[in-house]
Amino acid sequence: MSNINRRSVLGLAGAGAAVVVAGAGILGSSDLLQGEAHAADVLNGIDEPKFTELTPFQDPLRVPPTLRPKGTVHIDLVESYQRLHSQLPPTRLWTYQGHFPGPTIEAHGGERFRIAWRNKLKGAIPVKAVWARPDGPGPGLLPYNRPGSEGGLARPEVDRLTAWTSVHLHGGHQNALDDGAADHGVSPGDTQLAEYANDQAAAHLFYHDHAMAVTSLNVAAGLVGNYLVRDPREDRLDLPGGRYEIPLTIQEVNFDTDRQGRLNGQILAKRIIGPHVQPTPAAMPPALASLGPYTTVNGVVWPYLEVEARAYRFRMVNVSNARIYRLVVVDEQTGQVVRNAMRLIGTDLGLLGKPQTIDEALSLSPAERADIVIDFAAFPGRQLTLVNTIPGQTPGAALPDFLIPHPQVMQFRVDRKRHASYALPATLSPAFRKVTAADLPAGTVERFVMLSLDKAGEMPQIWEMQQVPADTQPGDGIVTVQLPDGLKTLRRTGTVFEDTTTFFAASGTWEKWHFISAAPAGVPIYHPMHVHLMDFQVIDRRTVDASGMNFATGRTERPLTLGASLPVAAEEAGWKDTITVHANTIVTVAGKLARQSGRVMYHCHIFDHEDEGMMRPFVVMPPAVHQIHGMVMAMNGAMGAHHATGTHH
Repeated sequence: MSNINRRSVLGLAGAGAAVVVAGAGILGSSDLLQGEAHAADVLNGIDEPKFTELTPFQDPLRVPPTLRPKGTVHIDLVESYQRLHSQLPPTRLWTYQGHFPGPTIEAHGGERFRIAWRNKLKGAIPVKAVWARPDGPGPGLLPYNRPGSEGGLARPEVDRLTAWTSVHLHGGHQNALDDGAADHGVSPGDTQLAEYANDQAAAHLFYHDHAMAVTSLNVAAGLVGNYLVRDPREDRLDLPGGRYEIPLTIQEVNFDTDRQGRLNGQILAKRIIGPHVQPTPAAMPPALASLGPYTTVNGVVWPYLEVEARAYRFRMVNVSNARIYRLVVVDEQTGQVVRNAMRLIGTDLGLLGKPQTIDEALSLSPAERADIVIDFAAFPGRQLTLVNTIPGQTPGAALPDFLIPHPQVMQFRVDRKRHASYALPATLSPAFRKVTAADLPAGTVERFVMLSLDKAGEMPQIWEMQQVPADTQPGDGIVTVQLPDGLKTLRRTGTVFEDTTTFFAASGTWEKWHFISAAPAGVPIYHPMHVHLMDFQVIDRRTVDASGMNFATGRTERPLTLGASLPVAAEEAGWKDTITVHANTIVTVAGKLARQSGRVMYHCHIFDHEDEGMMRPFVVMPPAVHQIHGMVMAMNGAMGAHHATGTHH
């Protein structure tokens, strides 16, 4: 594998607050105390058996408690010990309110409340981080997909990290002051106060840490939780609810080992660097994004769930650092795929117009959500397994060469007593409409974002682009691309968060964004792109011929051209806030900005990528303010009459 290929593969409630807490199968306070006591025993040398391998489906799924805020509530960020598998010692975590994942926050549309996120975390981060080399000990090229540090180089800068946190409500409509901006972190002893308007349709959002440069580590440490918005229209559908509606928070994880190779329960972030790269205190080395070999669901490695033979609603979210999950249901008795078992009823930001049957597999990239119904009435007394796989491979088989050493995700154990089959409503959201390019209003702003590599071909980058005249002289950062409506000449205006802000937008208006991936041939890089404050739909996806791109000079020698149209999966066809852009493709999305405003962000949702620069700010203003701002910028001649807000069509 060449250098460029090797390095670029992935490139609860305060005083005066009213709150309701409900939950089943959760880690209670006595369990927490027992976990802390056990941890003390371990420190004192009273150890227990440790394992080099974990047994799948040994532990029940935990369901986080539900929190229904009223007025202002306090949620504390605290240290906690929790067993992620019964064969592991308790793992030290950073959590919301002592739970991993945090409490599921439930809001009703239009009901505004505030949350005071109180950082009460102490000590260094509970994640061990190392640099490892692809030619490290043991078989295989990529040892990061195995447990253990494997002689990796220490990262003292991570060992010294204390809790600097910024809570972001992913997919929510909130002003920038409440959005959990990456550079708005708070330290231990301080509080982040955020107001949530909940002025959007019923949807599955989630909250997580978003602090600059350390998001990946903070989320790996446990700072993540679910957030559900309800509304009367959804309530009238009589979908499975109560104990039959369960969040499934899916997350990859790795663990360190002791000298005997036994898993010690400590979360491990193992990043791969090139064989000749030497990290320095002054610079991050080019590295692959961390992948964990194990999968947790609701904070348990490979759990099982005992279900009745009736319909359940599962609110799935992938909160992994980098792993895409392609989920398939397998019958353990036959080993065969159970086709049509999953009925998709919603995507990131709400219900579809009509239910969609998943023939075989449902794919979720980091930050994507899927609202699915599985009716177990057809499977009394059976055991079904949810597994991760890739196209063309046998579902349920380990695929070490494809970085899936453990395909298990979770197991469903169906009771023998059968209930009546469940019929989903034929119409879920009468208001849902598929957006096409022809539907966009006149004056829709068009934006261009390139997803490329630095000149060394080692680090993935966001290139924020501005359309310029066709006769612009070729040079560094000048890219031409042949789009369906003509040849566009684009100029790079920013590559990292700290570069000058060039995207300015008017709240409540429609926008059309093109995410264009240009990568060297054979580099299977992908980027789940998330835009704050914009609900969008995919309106086009195509292949890109990037052979005209000169990566060493950062320019095109001949235009990038578009090829065949690519399918948009059912789980990508609804309202979304995150979309995956694969190598050498273009994904065009269109959507309406929320009414809220301020400086927010768009970024790759591979946490390692956003931490290392794949994140850019943009500013949303009320339309009248945006107009005046444009006049001022034009008068000053800073960025031309349209001051890089995009182009109108």
